[in-house]
Amino acid sequence: MKKISKSLPPNTLTQFQQINPGTDWSDFRNAEQGNAYKALRSLIINDQGGLCAYCEQTISTRPASSQRVEHFHSKSDTSQPNMNWALDWNNVIAVCLGGSSAIDDDHSRHPTPANLSCDAFKAHLEERGQLSKDIEGNVLNPLELPAFPCLLTFDKSTGELKADHAACGAAHFEGKNAYPSLAELVEQTIRVFNLNCQRLCDERLEVLKHYNQQIARARKLNNENIFEQLATRWFLTPWPSFFTTRRALLGKHAENYLVSTGYNG
Repeated sequence: MKKISKSLPPNTLTQFQQINPGTDWSDFRNAEQGNAYKALRSLIINDQGGLCAYCEQTISTRPASSQRVEHFHSKSDTSQPNMNWALDWNNVIAVCLGGSSAIDDDHSRHPTPANLSCDAFKAHLEERGQLSKDIEGNVLNPLELPAFPCLLTFDKSTGELKADHAACGAAHFEGKNAYPSLAELVEQTIRVFNLNCQRLCDERLEVLKHYNQQIARARKLNNENIFEQLATRWFLTPWPSFFTTRRALLGKHAENYLVSTGYNG
C-alpha cells in the first residue's frame, strides 16, 4: 500500500452528492446511463497513478470489468445519520478484483479464499463478523499514509511485506490508530487486506527476479549508476506495479529520488 493524494473536487460524484444528498451508491452508478460512474472511476485510477490502492498491482491497463471502486468505510454503514459513506469523495478508491476472478487469476494455482486480497478479502472478513464496518483506526487508510518514511519492508526470501518498526517509530502519523504502535497498525493492515497471500508474494518475487537481472547486467557493464537509473525509470507516473516493493529494493536511492521530485503520493 502506498500513499494516495486525491484530486480536488468538483467531480461527477461530488456534483451528484450535492444535488442528491439522500441517495445511495446504486443511484450514482445508474446516473447518466453509468457515464458519471465511469468518469469517476477513471479519475480515481488516474489519481492513484494506475495502481490498486491496496496491493499496488497495475489496474489502469486492465479491462473495465477488472477495475472496481471500493468504499474504504463500508457504504452500508448507517450508524451516523449525517454521514453518507456511499457518496463521500474521500471514501472511494480504486482497486483490483483481489483474486476473486478466475479470468484474472489462476485459482488452480492460487485457490480462494486464501488468495483473496484487497477489498475482496476485507469483505470476506466483514461477512464473517471478523471486521467492523467502522474501520478507521483498525487499518491504515492510504489517504492518511505519510509520504516519508516508507513504513514497509520487503522480505526477499518470501516476497512478504512487513512493518518497518524503525520507520514506524520515526514517522509523523496523524491518522487514527487503535493500537499501541504504528507498526502494529501496519501489520494489521497487511492482515486485513491479505497483502501477503501467496499470489501477491509470487508477483513480488517476480519483481525481485527482474530487479536482480538488471543489477547483474549493469555490473557486467560496469554501470555504477544503475540504482539512480532504476529510480528515475520506476518512479514516474503512472507508477510501476508493486511500487512499495521497488521502493524497498532501491532503499536510499528511491528515497533520494522521491524527495527530489516532491513525491506526496
